Amino acid sequence: MADDALTELDAPADEAGDDSAIRTEVYLGLLWLAITVFTAYASLHGVPGAPGPISAAVDAMPDVISSALVTAATIAAAAGSRHASAVRRLLVGLATGAGFGVVTAFGVRLAYGDSTSVMMLSVTVGAACVLGGAFAMLPGAVLDASLWAMTWVLFAGLILSVLKPNLLTMLGGGATGESRFLLLQPAVAGLLAAMHSVRWLRSENPALLWFPVAGALSGVYLLATEGLGHLGGTVLSATRDSAAGEALFTDAAELKYAVIVLAVGGVLALVIGARRPRP
Repeated sequence: MADDALTELDAPADEAGDDSAIRTEVYLGLLWLAITVFTAYASLHGVPGAPGPISAAVDAMPDVISSALVTAATIAAAAGSRHASAVRRLLVGLATGAGFGVVTAFGVRLAYGDSTSVMMLSVTVGAACVLGGAFAMLPGAVLDASLWAMTWVLFAGLILSVLKPNLLTMLGGGATGESRFLLLQPAVAGLLAAMHSVRWLRSENPALLWFPVAGALSGVYLLATEGLGHLGGTVLSATRDSAAGEALFTDAAELKYAVIVLAVGGVLALVIGARRPRP
């Protein structure tokens, strides 16, 4: 039974419904990336008193890296969907991620300028695209489920950040409210990751193991973003604004956020997946 499920998961997409879903993923990924880059660009060029290139690059790096990685994964998933072999999907994904990374890195450089910090942001974004492309080696249904889940994780982060002032009051205010919010936000994101990954996978009826994998991948994407941000921060710390680089790789809160999303998403996806109706 598990072997049959794996075979079905690895089967290339050849139906109109699958093609439509792939196109939707690509559009969604490009939309997230466009919004992120435009927002960062506007903060640098369209806001009076906006920070200089180094500060802007530091502020933009985590969001741009995350969006670039997820977008590259969606495009690589579409490009590799016709191949049943995981190795072929990996090779296609890496090539697609590299190509998309070059284009994205060039776009970042045009948007921000040619300072050392911006060049580092461009290189890091390109590396994120290659890493995102590597995820194409996963079974198509699992990767699709994780990407839809990650969309909801990004959406949850955006909405909860907007609602943060009200939520802090509801959670007790002050330091207590802040600490509770820092646990609530990733827990909600992990719950959404689990719900939407299982919802996508349920129709495929894969082996139970794939449910926690799909649910946890949103946290993996966030951890990959943190890792690349740390790498970029290490290099930036060697520039004339070392404090800016330090800010990137000493943020324990973001690492904690990613770990909680991974754990909550994986565990809840396993629990929900285990309770799915059997055919």
